[in-house]
Amino acid sequence: MEYSIKGYRDGNIRWVRSTGKLYHGDIFTKANFSGTVQDITRKKLEEQRKDDFLSIASHELKTPVTTLKGSLQLLNRYRDNMQHPMVIKLIDHANTSVTKITGLIDDLLNTTRTKEGQLHLNYKSFNLYEMLETCCSHIRMREKYRLILQGSKDIFIEADEARIEQVVVNFVNNAVKYAPDQHEIHISVEKTEGKVQVSVKDFGPGIPADKIPYIFDRYYRADYSGVQYSGLGLGLYISAEIIKKHRGEIGVNSELGAGSTFWFTLPVQKV
Repeated sequence: MEYSIKGYRDGNIRWVRSTGKLYHGDIFTKANFSGTVQDITRKKLEEQRKDDFLSIASHELKTPVTTLKGSLQLLNRYRDNMQHPMVIKLIDHANTSVTKITGLIDDLLNTTRTKEGQLHLNYKSFNLYEMLETCCSHIRMREKYRLILQGSKDIFIEADEARIEQVVVNFVNNAVKYAPDQHEIHISVEKTEGKVQVSVKDFGPGIPADKIPYIFDRYYRADYSGVQYSGLGLGLYISAEIIKKHRGEIGVNSELGAGSTFWFTLPVQKV
């Protein structure tokens, strides 16, 4: 039997599961009852997030599909006049929609691989600074944001370069999503005590302290400043799993009104 209770001391609602068995006595003895009460609050929250995720995923996938369909239908009107100025705009809109759909599907596939332990890493030695210089081309091309890179230029690590770049891209995408009015995003890399740390700093509204412990949880979607943003809530979770797989650490430092710094560390040599 599962039911919710209100905490006597803190007033918080928690979910519990009670199980028990009644032992019938005979005419000379009383009946006995034994059982257990288990706190299943975390399990219930995970189930709720999963249900919310399915609803969100349907919406997030439907939106770009609808946009893509609309662009193609309009483009069909100009099939005999491909020089029309609207053609380029419609193709750009279609490409943007396809890119978003591809990103959502990649997140779903990566989450499945992570959950099933199939997230394989291809280790190789590479210059971390040079990788950071060339990543996030989709942000650089928009010219709205300046990616400012600072740190040592001669740090070589052994890791899966594509996966580490994926983490950095997730951090930068997060900075753009939650701080759209900023114009600079700072990326730094430094080496300390056999580890290398990469940080991505934005100048947005910051993250409330009560939300930080859940920021890397699967399906978690933050609503900073009371605003709900689009996305599946998988990017940071996938990033955390990639870094853990590399035997590294991941975290965020944030203060309301002062922006956020997402960071991860990696061993300089493969563990």
